[in-house]
Amino acid sequence: MDKIKSFDGFVNEKKGLSPAIYKSLKDYFSTASSPNMKGAQAHLDKTNHGWNLSDEDFEEAKGMFKK
Repeated sequence: MDKIKSFDGFVNEKKGLSPAIYKSLKDYFSTASSPNMKGAQAHLDKTNHGWNLSDEDFEEAKGMFKK
């Protein structure tokens, strides 16, 4: 613990959407008539196998891409 200078440096959670799912979610929101979490996860299952979409990522994508 002596080597940890600050909590901020220890916990490095990336902010923003992952580049791995950015394009897929952008495509989903541009084609979905009423985007929802279940539909977004189904779309990611087709394009990014094994990716579990978090509520936080879905809400961020909705804010960015919703018409």
